[in-house]
Amino acid sequence: MPRVGFFKKAKFLLQQMELPGFRCPPDVYTYTILISSYCKYSMQTGCKKAIRRRLWEANHLFRLMLFKGFVPDIVTYNSLIDGCCKTYRIDRALELFEDMKKRGCTPNRVTYDSFIRYYSVVNEIDKAIEMLRSMQGINHGMPTTSSYTPIIHALCESGRVAEAWEFLIELVGGGSIPREYTYKLVCGGLYSQGKADLLDERICGKIEGGIVTRYKQKMKVKPVMSRKNSALLVDD
Repeated sequence: MPRVGFFKKAKFLLQQMELPGFRCPPDVYTYTILISSYCKYSMQTGCKKAIRRRLWEANHLFRLMLFKGFVPDIVTYNSLIDGCCKTYRIDRALELFEDMKKRGCTPNRVTYDSFIRYYSVVNEIDKAIEMLRSMQGINHGMPTTSSYTPIIHALCESGRVAEAWEFLIELVGGGSIPREYTYKLVCGGLYSQGKADLLDERICGKIEGGIVTRYKQKMKVKPVMSRKNSALLVDD
């Protein structure tokens, strides 16, 4: 129900499940579904008051499940942290981050990606890099394209293109291929700053080959995609 916007009906059913003697009482999974939906769909309203209300409901359900003795899992924490980061409530997000570690719930890549996106958006790039290195140092997940892309974009926007290229090399070294837009953004920044000599032909060839391969794979399931949107593609 929350996935299609029926929050009131979902909340009414939860209240019915909480009644004494109900055959199917709510559990961690029940609360997590509602919390995740409140956080995920709050940004789709376009109304600040509605966003604040739904995030308040999510935090209220979180405190309610703690009061009833339930132990939140990683999905519960990730949903709340992501919702707080997207609405710039970083203090609450950090509070949840510390709370989950105290309760023995190990953060994963999704947890760190939420903070990396937030710090990149607000131009606190060094803190975003610190989060990335922390994830790598503690082995709380393997960073992927979703981890590196916000940092690379933020570095390019702030004029630190050489550092962005280093992160792009690190991304490729980890076995991932960046999006075509990200690759063009870094290359364009290096050319504009006169640092085109930093571009490595082997790395560039690997990235361009990976982009073409990914495009061809998607063409098998999305044949309506147009070739004119990609400058890297060549006819067979």
